Amino acid sequence: MVKIVVDPGAGFCFGVDEVIRTAESLLKKGEQLYGLGEMVHNAEEMKRLGTLGLRTIDHSRMNVKKPGKVLFRAHGEPPSTYRLAKELGVDIIDGTCPIVARLQKKLNRVYDIMDHDSEQLVIFGKPDHPETIGLLGQVGGHALVVTTMDDIKKIDPDKNVFLFSQTTMDPDQFREMERGIKAFLKKGKVDRKTALIRSDCTICGQMKKRKPGLATFARKYEVILFVSGRNSSNGKMLYQFCRSLNPDTHWISGSDDLELAWLEGRRSIGISGATSTSREQLESVASQVRMLTSSLQ
Repeated sequence: MVKIVVDPGAGFCFGVDEVIRTAESLLKKGEQLYGLGEMVHNAEEMKRLGTLGLRTIDHSRMNVKKPGKVLFRAHGEPPSTYRLAKELGVDIIDGTCPIVARLQKKLNRVYDIMDHDSEQLVIFGKPDHPETIGLLGQVGGHALVVTTMDDIKKIDPDKNVFLFSQTTMDPDQFREMERGIKAFLKKGKVDRKTALIRSDCTICGQMKKRKPGLATFARKYEVILFVSGRNSSNGKMLYQFCRSLNPDTHWISGSDDLELAWLEGRRSIGISGATSTSREQLESVASQVRMLTSSLQ
């Protein structure tokens, strides 16, 4: 008999889970609800929410008809979005993840007290990611975004650095970036006898636990099915990490992507996913795998 197990550490992160539950609750009450941008980087989940009545809009279409409400996603929004909503008289529901909200306030506070002549703000993240856009908005865009080691050269080597991170980034890559920035600052002209960099690993605690948990899980099974939306940066990172530990790892968006050849002759199959993948999706894949493997016996 084939052993089929869903990763106990997989499923929506706290912030996404909360905003999805909020959307479901309002839609089931018959509310007219608009989501500002994708609530989650997951095409299957967005399709499901759409069948419940959620309409996805962008910032240029925020002037919705009342009594419709606009739900802000967990990634957070810059202050300009709140100002626009107020100008338009839009009834908003703020679904910003509490962890992201705290980071926004922290950035704002540091920006207000820092010496801008000798210090600079740096964010480890992806410049086009909605969370990073929201973070930049807290400081009027006056922060550098670094994603790869090559981006370090954009930093002024003669200024001290306050380093923060988008909450969904890889903790190992953050530490690598931190070391790279320290080495880069030593090349500056300023006498560096004091701290060169003050870093705050503001990556979500759930993300910090995700890689160690996935490492243990990936090694237990002959084949791993990793379920995630293709546009999820978190999903891509975790899939690549999983595949580095178990080469027989396959990235799928849902049960429709399954290939029988992956399952043939396997005695154990593990199913995991990104923080933007629901438990329901994982269980759905598991059900399909059980059906397919039973047909092979």
